[in-house]
Amino acid sequence: MKNNVKWFLPLVAVFLLSACASNVTPFQYYTLKPAVEGRVSHGTTTSIGVVPVEIPGWMDRANLVVNDGGYELVRYDIQRWGEPLQDAITRILTQNLTTLFPQSDVQSGPWLRSQAPDRAVQVTINNLAWFDSRLELDVRVTLLKDQERAQSYSIKLTRNLPKDSSPEQLVEGFSYLLADLTQRVQKDIVAQQ
Repeated sequence: MKNNVKWFLPLVAVFLLSACASNVTPFQYYTLKPAVEGRVSHGTTTSIGVVPVEIPGWMDRANLVVNDGGYELVRYDIQRWGEPLQDAITRILTQNLTTLFPQSDVQSGPWLRSQAPDRAVQVTINNLAWFDSRLELDVRVTLLKDQERAQSYSIKLTRNLPKDSSPEQLVEGFSYLLADLTQRVQKDIVAQQ
């Protein structure tokens, strides 16, 4: 009888573990894409820097999270960012600016003081909200010229999305909002020259 129990308990454990494993839903991972559309600038800025973007604590997590336009946060359970969101946003802004300023050296910070770019962009995201079929990005932008504040402003950018948008459509909409932001920054950099 003891020999039967020795074989029976491991078989039950394997059976239970396999039953649990079959019910696990795999995570879906998303990333932002450069989506800049617009005219290339032929400005004379030799170097442009993107300061690491600041995001609210509630966005700084692996899961996709958006604000409902009020006080509630909508968190997706299995939809996750494929990289830290702060790094992804900084990378996308850098890539978008590289596309818009092909003659300039565009890099993301931090950098040594002696290697600081001629112009720099500092972005603070205040909110990312999805309500009434609109995705809204609320940001604070500070432009630096030779390491001194040259211009600072807040802006809200919106994109219309289908009412029952999928998480993939939300991420795509966020990518396009970052492209819209980059185009606004491009105009401001060119205006400062």
